[in-house]
Amino acid sequence: MSEAANAEPRRFLACDRCGVGAWVGPDGDRFDAWCECCQRAASFPTTLVSRDLVAPRCESCGEPMTLGAPRFEELFGEIQNLVAVLEAWTGDPRRLRPLVPERPRFLADLDAPESRAGDPPALGAALAALRSGAFGDARERLEAMRDGSSFDLRAWVALGIAHQRLGDLAAAEDAFARALDREPLDARARLDRAALRARRGDFEGARSDVAHAGDGAEARWNRAALRVLEAVAAGTGLPEPERLAEARAEAGPPSPYWSDPTVGRLLFALLVERAHARGASACGDARTLRAAEGELEFETFDDRSLALLGYASLELADEVERVAAPLAAALVVGLSREPFARGPSGRFLAAALETVASETSAGRPRQALAAATPLLARSDLRRYRIPCARCAQGSVGVERVEEEPAARDTERGAETGRS
Repeated sequence: MSEAANAEPRRFLACDRCGVGAWVGPDGDRFDAWCECCQRAASFPTTLVSRDLVAPRCESCGEPMTLGAPRFEELFGEIQNLVAVLEAWTGDPRRLRPLVPERPRFLADLDAPESRAGDPPALGAALAALRSGAFGDARERLEAMRDGSSFDLRAWVALGIAHQRLGDLAAAEDAFARALDREPLDARARLDRAALRARRGDFEGARSDVAHAGDGAEARWNRAALRVLEAVAAGTGLPEPERLAEARAEAGPPSPYWSDPTVGRLLFALLVERAHARGASACGDARTLRAAEGELEFETFDDRSLALLGYASLELADEVERVAAPLAAALVVGLSREPFARGPSGRFLAAALETVASETSAGRPRQALAAATPLLARSDLRRYRIPCARCAQGSVGVERVEEEPAARDTERGAETGRS
């Protein structure tokens, strides 16, 4: 058995009405699989399951078999995305707004400093409280000992972190400044104070701090973010390409991960904020934001939603339609390709998606929305389950998960011993 296959847990899928079920996952030299289209179980020699868990096809319907977590568990989230996009297209971005990730503008290191052998008990207890998330307790302990001789650089940094975690940013900045009084070259205190200075608009102070914050990923990003923020604040259109290129070189390779900041994502968000602050000019801001779309590094749902939400918040209807129509169409295509939607128990989903596709292509988002919204009311999909093809009364979902093979073998050995 390949390492990837061996590490996959086993899941038991079952109907909550008729009880029909099937295992999915490795079992000795076999690999149990399940078809989400026709809801049939099958078992394959592990030699037929590739290292990347590429699924064999169902012998009955030809769809790919499920070897791990069921794909149908993602259906409800994808339907939510589709409805949110259609609603934004109609002028209501409220459902879309929480789906667009909040990305940090400036990064800090808010992990508790490490304890050391020989630390005074009071400092050790304060650092332990900070590590456990008891930020108020940590702050109280640190404040009680701050006039003592044992209040070292780590204690000031810890106090700054506690204050920041509790939302007292001015006190946090003061604590990091006290840490730097002790050790002006401490990169961590520089990084954390730079982030706070930048957040309150002290770009000069932040630039000075972050220049001495080392070459870690956080420091490099903060230097890049400052370049972008100052370029946007100083201009009226898109920043000069050279400024953006400098920021990208400082930040390093961008990440497609949904919550990670990138130069393009930060730029677009800042330009939307600038448009709101000065009063949207439908012509000028639309041109600038269209150009900024070209600076987005990825075409993920999150990146397209960022653009869509920006246009919707500025009520730029033409731009909203330009982004929303292809995004909704892509979501429909993705949902239509899911094995469940292609099977007999998924006909209701396929029919709804067909209507959404037709209305979307005709530029009628309200009619498309009327076909998609009822899907969100289905209790089975909301519970990350699908209708049972066998009884047509219950719903199928994951009822049990067995741990990794070593844990399964230990459990089975214990059961054998008990017998």
